[in-house]
Amino acid sequence: MPKNKYVAFLKTDGLYLSIAIFYLVLFWTPSSPRAQQNSGAQVQAPPTTSTSSEEDPRSSKEREESIAITADEIREDRERQRIIGRGAADIRYLGKRIRADHIEVQTSTRDGVATGNIVFQTANDRILANRIEFNLDTERLVVFNARGIIGTTYYVTGRVIRRLSEDRYEVQGGTFTTCEGELPDWAFGFERATFQVEGYAKLEAPTMTVKGVPAAFLPWVMVPIKTKRATGFLLPGIGSSSRSGFQFSPSFFWAINDSTDATIGVDYFTKRGTRYKGEYRYAPNQNTSGQIAGRYLKDKIERSTFWDVRGFHRTNFMDKGANLHAVVDLQKRPQNDRSLEDSLLTRTRQATDTHVTFTQNLPQISGQLQLGMRRREGLGENDGQLFQRAPDIVLDIHNKRLGKSDFYFNLDSSFTNFRKTEYENTLRLSRFHVEPSLSLRLETVPWLGLTPEIGFRRTHWTHQRTEPGLGSDFDDMQHVESGLSREMWFAKLHAIGPRYSKVYPGELGPFRDFKHILSFEAKYLYSPNNDSYDRSLIIPLDPVDTLQHEHAVEYAIVNRVLTKLPIKDGFQTRQLFRYRISQTYDLVEARRNEGLDTKPKRPLSDITFRLESQPFSKLRLLQQFKYNPYDLEISEHSTGVFLDGGKKWYFNVDRTWTRQRVNFQENEEGSYLNFAGGFSLNENLSFEYFSRINKTEKTTLEQSITARYLDCCWGMELTITDTKDKSDVFLGFSLIGLLESERGLGFTSRPNVSRRGGFGAIGSWASSFFE
Repeated sequence: MPKNKYVAFLKTDGLYLSIAIFYLVLFWTPSSPRAQQNSGAQVQAPPTTSTSSEEDPRSSKEREESIAITADEIREDRERQRIIGRGAADIRYLGKRIRADHIEVQTSTRDGVATGNIVFQTANDRILANRIEFNLDTERLVVFNARGIIGTTYYVTGRVIRRLSEDRYEVQGGTFTTCEGELPDWAFGFERATFQVEGYAKLEAPTMTVKGVPAAFLPWVMVPIKTKRATGFLLPGIGSSSRSGFQFSPSFFWAINDSTDATIGVDYFTKRGTRYKGEYRYAPNQNTSGQIAGRYLKDKIERSTFWDVRGFHRTNFMDKGANLHAVVDLQKRPQNDRSLEDSLLTRTRQATDTHVTFTQNLPQISGQLQLGMRRREGLGENDGQLFQRAPDIVLDIHNKRLGKSDFYFNLDSSFTNFRKTEYENTLRLSRFHVEPSLSLRLETVPWLGLTPEIGFRRTHWTHQRTEPGLGSDFDDMQHVESGLSREMWFAKLHAIGPRYSKVYPGELGPFRDFKHILSFEAKYLYSPNNDSYDRSLIIPLDPVDTLQHEHAVEYAIVNRVLTKLPIKDGFQTRQLFRYRISQTYDLVEARRNEGLDTKPKRPLSDITFRLESQPFSKLRLLQQFKYNPYDLEISEHSTGVFLDGGKKWYFNVDRTWTRQRVNFQENEEGSYLNFAGGFSLNENLSFEYFSRINKTEKTTLEQSITARYLDCCWGMELTITDTKDKSDVFLGFSLIGLLESERGLGFTSRPNVSRRGGFGAIGSWASSFFE
C-alpha cells in the first residue's frame, strides 16, 4: 500500500474561524489518552502562542502563511500539544527549510526538534547534521555534529553550531576553510569561534593545518569573511628590488557607497623611503565612470622628489549622440632615474599627455563637432618643454549628399590656441583653418569607379616668424604678433579599378571554395605652389601648418583571397589574406632642377608591401616592409605573429628593423624583438614569459617570467623581472575568500581583465607593482 502524504498549512483570512471552531470541538470532545493519528485529514500548523526578542518582524499572520510541513506520516498529539512528522519530513518557515527523518513541533511554544539525516538550508547556507533544535518564530537554532557551508563560500564543521541570527553563528569544536573535500588544502581547527558573515570570523586558539598536518598554532585569529565589496585592509604587498631594496606595501580599501570607492596606502622601500599613494574610483551609472590616482616619494637615493597623478573620465550621452573623454597625466621624476616606473612603456616615454575631448555627432549634416584641449609636458631630459592646444575646436563634415544629386560636400575646419615652451622661451598663437570641398561620384563602367574632388583651404595665424628661418626650434621661438594668412586650392581624383575576380571551387582543410580579387587603386593630388617667402614665415606646429605645393600620384595593387568556413547555420565568409603593394610618384620632385649636384632627383617613394592574414579567429599574421628603388635595398621591415589559445595559451612575437639615411649616408640600423607567451599546464598551474631585445646592440632591455598556481581555495604567484638597471622579485599568496592578492590565475602580458581582491575587503583597488 503506498505511503500517504499529509500536508498541514496555516490557513488565512476566513479560515481562522474554522480553526477556532475545530479546537473548541477538540477540547470538549472526550478522547483517549493515546495520541490520535492523522490518517488522510489535514492537520493545522501550530498557532503562534509565544513571543521573543528575536521574533521575525513580520506580523503573526504573515509568519503563519510562510510555514509548510510535509512528511510521509504526520501525527498530532493533542495531549502533549505537538505535531510529529516521520519519513522524508520537510518543514519550511521564514525563508528556511529543514529536511529530516523525524520532526517534532510543540504547538504551544512553537519549538521544534528534528533528527536523522538533517539538511538545513537558507538562501546562502546549507548545513548537514544528525540533530537540530529550532523555533518557528525566530532565526535561532542549534545544530549538532554538523558540517556545511555558510555565506555561500565558507565550509565549517562543529560539534555544536548555534545560529544566533540570519548572518551570525557560534561554533564549538570545529573547523573552518574555503576548500572543498574531506581533506582540505588548508583549514583552521578551533575549540570555539564566532562567524559574522560580511564581517569577521574570530577563532579562539586555532590550529592551522595543511592537508591535515598542523602547520601553525595561534592564540587567537580574526579573519574577514566577506562576499561583498566592503571597507577594510588589503593584503599587503611584498617585494624586493636591487635598486629600491625590500618593499612592503600595506593598503586600505574604503567602500564609500555603491558607486564610489577609494584606496589609500604606502610603499615602503628600505633604500628609497616611503611612497604615499591613493586612488579614487567612481561609476554612478553604466554610462559614466572614472578614476584618479596619485603617488608621492621623496627619494633618498636621488635626493629629489617623484610624484605623479593619473586618471580618466568617460561619459556617454547615449540619447544625445555625444561623449566626453578626459585623461589626466601629470608627473615629475628624476632626470636619469626611471626605475620607479612599472613598465617599459612608461619608462621610455618622453612626455606626459593630458587631454579632454567632448564629441557631438551631427547626423543631420553627416558631421561631428569636437571641443577639447591637449597638454604635453616633457619628462627627464625633456623637462622644461611644453606643447599645449587649448581650446581646440574641430568641425568636420564627411560625404554630405547635396539633395538627390551625385555631389557630396566635405569640410575640415578647426580653431586652435597653441602654446609652446622651450625652457625659458614661450610661444603663444591662435590659428583658424577651414577646408571645404566638393566631390562627385562617377559611375563609368562596372569595374571602374571615379571620384573627382575639388576644394579650397584658408588658414590664418595670429603670429609669424620674425625672419624667414629653416624651421629649427630656435627659429620657431623668434616670433612677432602679426597676422599671416594662406589661401590655396586643391584637387584630387580617386580611382578604384579595374577589378578582376575569379572563384576556385574546392576544399582545403576546413575551407570551402576560394575567391581571388585583384584590384587597382590610384589617387591624384594637386595643390598649387605658394610664395616661398610667405611659407617660410609660418611657424610649423602640426601637419596643417606644413601644407604646401603638392603634385603627386599614389597607386596601389591589392590582392584579396576570400573563402568560406562552415558554421552552425551554414557558412561564414572569411578573408584569408590581403596583400597591398603601394607607392607614390612625386611630380614636384621630378621637375626639381635645384641642387642636383648634391641631391639627385628621387620622385619615387619607397615601395610598401603589407600583408595581413587572419585565417582563423585565433591566428593573425602581419608583415610589412619598404623597398628603396634607388638604393636597391629594404629600408624598413616588421613582422608579427599573434596566436590566441584563449585561457589555455597565447604566443605573440614581432620584430621591427629600420635603416635610416641622411644625405644618402647610411645611419646605424635599429632592430627590436618582442616576445610574449603563456600556457596553462592544467586548470591550476600556468607560466608566462615576456622579453624585449635590442637586436642591434645585442642586449636584453627587459624580461620577466611568472609562475602562478591557483587552487579552489588558495593561490600563489612568483614573478622575476630583470631590466638594464634593476632586478625585481614579486611573491604573492592568497587564501581565497580570506586573504586575496590583486591578481589571480590568468595571463597579464596581453590585455585582460584581472581578478581583484583584498585583505578585509573585496573590491577594485590600485595595483602595487614590485620593483
